[in-house]
Amino acid sequence: MVSIKSFLNVVAIATIFSGVNAAPKCVKRVVDCPRHHLTPQEIQAIIPAGNHTLTEMVLEYNKIWSNDNLSFDPNYFKNFTGGQHPGLTWIGCSDSRVASDTLSETLPGQIFTHRNIANSVSEDDINSLAVLQYTIEDLKVQDIVISGHTYCGGINAAMDAAEFHGPIAKWIKPIADLYEANRAQIDALSPGYERNYALGKLNVKRVVDIVGNLEMVKKAREGGQPVRIHGWMYHMETGLIEDLKVTNE
Repeated sequence: MVSIKSFLNVVAIATIFSGVNAAPKCVKRVVDCPRHHLTPQEIQAIIPAGNHTLTEMVLEYNKIWSNDNLSFDPNYFKNFTGGQHPGLTWIGCSDSRVASDTLSETLPGQIFTHRNIANSVSEDDINSLAVLQYTIEDLKVQDIVISGHTYCGGINAAMDAAEFHGPIAKWIKPIADLYEANRAQIDALSPGYERNYALGKLNVKRVVDIVGNLEMVKKAREGGQPVRIHGWMYHMETGLIEDLKVTNE
């Protein structure tokens, strides 16, 4: 259970560190426009006091978020109903700490997102392939990002694959194979962060190469449609994204 007091403390801290205190409302919500942060008092007036489950808090905060956006523009949500035109597709990890829109400060409609354990893609994974096909053939997105991150649990699992079974074991097998192929190099590093980071980078490069060699990508390029596959690493400890300079284009 999450107490309203604890929740408000988090909001207050986030407001302080954002450098914004009840920021003025903007006419349009664009990237360079200061976002409005409700004060703890405003939130407390909306959400009843007491203990709440996270699901209850999400439902209540969704109402605040909706009303907040409508206060900027009464047509804010209606503007999304005419279709989407994202500027990039993000294939990232399902880890709850690495939401692409949050860490990139982007708005709805800017990033087409697909997430799974350890940001992986395989040629027999119909889920990821369907996302990529829609990205390329329908949305005509030219930039696809494969984003790994530090402290990735999926990467750790791949280095200890014998401990896992079922769908997870099958899913991480390509990464486990990658680890075995580079084991001497990786195991020469310090356990923990350095090994996780090293294998995480290799895995991003592996997926960049897989996506870059898909027939749908080759076909698009042959037809004159630019498709660039980028490899990034999000550093959880700093909040910064590292371009691994492994772009396939």
